Amino acid sequence: MSRQHSSNVSTGALVTGQVNPQRITEKLLATHGHVVGIEISSSGLRQSVALANLDGEILLRVSRPLEVVPDSTTVLQQIDAMIAEVTSPERLVDGRILRVGVAVGGLVDASQGLVRTLYHAQGWDNYPLQDYFTERLDAPCIIDNNANAAALAEYHRGSGVRERVVLYVGLGRGIGGGMVINGKVYHGVTSVAGEIGHILVKEGGPRCSCGGYGHLEAIASARAITGAMIEHSAEDAQARSIMERMTDGHIERLTPAQVFHLAAEGNQVARHIVNDVHTYLGIALANIVHVINPSMIILGGSVAQAGDLLVQPLEQQIQKLCLPEARRELRVVQGSLGVDANLMGAVTLALQDL
Repeated sequence: MSRQHSSNVSTGALVTGQVNPQRITEKLLATHGHVVGIEISSSGLRQSVALANLDGEILLRVSRPLEVVPDSTTVLQQIDAMIAEVTSPERLVDGRILRVGVAVGGLVDASQGLVRTLYHAQGWDNYPLQDYFTERLDAPCIIDNNANAAALAEYHRGSGVRERVVLYVGLGRGIGGGMVINGKVYHGVTSVAGEIGHILVKEGGPRCSCGGYGHLEAIASARAITGAMIEHSAEDAQARSIMERMTDGHIERLTPAQVFHLAAEGNQVARHIVNDVHTYLGIALANIVHVINPSMIILGGSVAQAGDLLVQPLEQQIQKLCLPEARRELRVVQGSLGVDANLMGAVTLALQDL
């Protein structure tokens, strides 16, 4: 195997956030061994760890959600326990851990190996996560935003295979985007390229998790969709009754796909919410299409589980708003990796150049 290990990191670096200025991992050339993929959600409530072979096939995965939003220490302690489980000696008979990939649901500086912030969790500001896992597993680690990681996975293993310019849109608790151009993620100067959830689409619109107003995430994310449905159904007894039946009395478990189905069945509250999603997500994506001219937009995350109820009207909206030449070869599709996209993205990161 040919690699350049991230240089030794002192304990003080983990405490103060001081990191090495250069982070280069050469191409993985080994023929035997494993990689580890780790997913950390935007709230820290959900973590997953996977052991994969060098073909990217997941051999074992462990996922342990938490009930209460934890701090970074609690999350990392749980991940350490999951790593120990998937990397036990009997699992590694074919070789050692060669590299680690981590997909994080927040602002990530991939070039420095830092988590800049998680909007829905505490204790992550400027956290040197790459250094943490490099020391933990004694192997080079690559971290990135979960949308970038999922974009890379869809490009190599999912809906985006053989496409040259792909935009991945992760429509989950938040909204993130990842741009893959000729096989490489485009990060921008400060690693915030693709943060499309914070595009202003509606002046004076609802409050976003970042503190701003009228951002796309405040209208078209899973949390925004289900939250709006629950809030507005308080004045619609019929809608509330239907939701209670759909969720076995646990309305807080309502999914975005269920809201889309309610809209398709004619519920007026749901139709208004879904129409806003199509309208404002369409505006945001049409603007991006004119900037990067992709051949494919891949929709992922829990909102994308609505399938054609999301994809078809959204594609029509984008086609209507874009110049003919900008949309001539454009396709809008649902991601094929589904809920596994982020974890597959973490594994794909571990197999990539940095």
